[in-house]
Amino acid sequence: MQDISFYLIHNNSCDRFYIRSRLKNLSINLNIDLIEIYKQRNNLKKKITFKDKFKILTIYFLRILYNLKHKKDLSFNFYFFKLKSFFYFINSSIKLFLKNKDDSLKTYQHIKIEELVTQKHIRAWKHFLKSKKEIMVIFEDDAICKTDSEIRLKDFFNQLNKIDFDNFFIDFAGGLDPNNVIPKRKIKKSNLEFMLVKGIYTNTACSYLINRNVVKQLYKEYQRSKLNRSFPIDHLINKLGLRISKTKNIFSIHFHKPLFTHGSFKGNIKSWQV
Repeated sequence: MQDISFYLIHNNSCDRFYIRSRLKNLSINLNIDLIEIYKQRNNLKKKITFKDKFKILTIYFLRILYNLKHKKDLSFNFYFFKLKSFFYFINSSIKLFLKNKDDSLKTYQHIKIEELVTQKHIRAWKHFLKSKKEIMVIFEDDAICKTDSEIRLKDFFNQLNKIDFDNFFIDFAGGLDPNNVIPKRKIKKSNLEFMLVKGIYTNTACSYLINRNVVKQLYKEYQRSKLNRSFPIDHLINKLGLRISKTKNIFSIHFHKPLFTHGSFKGNIKSWQV
């Protein structure tokens, strides 16, 4: 499959070696190039100052703000979600400033780890854009292969030429209930296999496929603001997708039965952020 590249995002941890091995075997069986993105700078030790706490608070606010913009809908569920988000922000703010130094440091480290993961995804986008490939698939190393993952993925790749869109994003691993992520007005089609959605809506970055047009637009929009670095990758994709969807027709596909299991979300393996 000459037009497709796989990217594997990880931190070289020993406890996920078997999962990475299965993903590498998948690339070999499908004859698809796999590029690993794992190098990182570890700089998580520091003393937390009052200024750092305000920075964390700003990050919380921006994440909530764009999450609300992304999920905006004229429904009771949205306004209830909006109210919950407000109380969550107030509660998180109070807790942050009442936390002792050790707890504050853990919060800071959690955010920094999310930033490290995001930077690896951005590096993968940048590397892909330097290639001549048309499709990229990103796996984090908590994407667990199912017994039918290879068959379903191969079948899907054979059907790619039937996707009649210039810009598309496809979620392979699931996560949160799509009903809690995608406004009903954005759902254009739903059958027994998948849901077709107007715009980019993802509930995980564990495994996803994007075509070259969308990678190029996402990367260009990412470079516009340094604040983008503070977003977890799934929040970032939604934020950037919200912006580029204003000028481009972009569609995303969500399988009712995901092709891969999201290990961290399902509790099968320990998350990087813990």
